[in-house]
Amino acid sequence: ATENDWTIERDGDAYVVTGAWVDKIMGSVNIDDYESRQYMDRMLQSAGIYAKLEEMGIQEGDTVSILGFDFDYVR
Repeated sequence: ATENDWTIERDGDAYVVTGAWVDKIMGSVNIDDYESRQYMDRMLQSAGIYAKLEEMGIQEGDTVSILGFDFDYVR
């Protein structure tokens, strides 16, 4: 799985991020741990996922869903 192995689709009001690379990253993230979530944020940023979400028109407060973990987009 490479850093470019992901896709984003709209599902209603949510932006759903999928792909082998995202699965790999999320498998190493402990959502309950702040530093682990910061790692996830850095990885999503470096992979260009946030840039693609912005290109797709995401707005602050919109929902992003990755492997069943939903969070509000904040930039």
